[in-house]
Amino acid sequence: MTADAERLRRAVLAIARETVRQGVSLPGEHELARRLETNRPQIRRVLALLEQQGIVRRHQGAATTVDPVALRMTVRLEEQIEHSRLLDRLGFQPGVAVLDQRVERLGPELADVLDEHPDAPVLRARKLWSADGRPAMLAENTVVLPDGAAPDARISAFDLVAELWAEPVVWEVATPGVENVSGAVAGELGLADGAACMLLTIVGMLRSGRRVFHAVERHHPDIVQYSVVRRFPEPWS
Repeated sequence: MTADAERLRRAVLAIARETVRQGVSLPGEHELARRLETNRPQIRRVLALLEQQGIVRRHQGAATTVDPVALRMTVRLEEQIEHSRLLDRLGFQPGVAVLDQRVERLGPELADVLDEHPDAPVLRARKLWSADGRPAMLAENTVVLPDGAAPDARISAFDLVAELWAEPVVWEVATPGVENVSGAVAGELGLADGAACMLLTIVGMLRSGRRVFHAVERHHPDIVQYSVVRRFPEPWS
């Protein structure tokens, strides 16, 4: 996809999210082309792509609508996906900044959770993802290190674990919750003191079962909302 096509995809998705919030139909091709300063054939190509993904519904002679369920399904809690890719999938321009990183000892507070000795070396990093320049996710990551490792928190935690341990994270236990943020955390996320945000506590494991990753993540509620897709067995099975 060219840079111009990607820009249009993000722009149309942003309008789609707004129409869902307002409960209205998507503007017509002519209006979208005018608003986004492009032509109708380019708009048609983007809409065709979103239609293939099930996000928009187009019918001859009728208004184009956005399927709110399909839009939510683009961000699923059971998927393992790096946050920048997730935000890109939603149509945002993603960004990420490392607020702090240091190598230190694990300590007693996570020793049992990660099944490691409290003196095990770890990388602790705080990272902030943005969506179109707005704070979106704040993560406090702890990665267990092999002896002598020189980690770089600028790469994704998944890539970092695979690089350090020569195998990827294949299992995650993610526990969702809600937190009323305050102080520095509220400021970093652009939320008012006492505002609620989604909290995810994650433990990542290698194929061998070794627990090498722990994260506490806070997600801005106005930017990302997660869905869980559950499949039930047939009544006769």
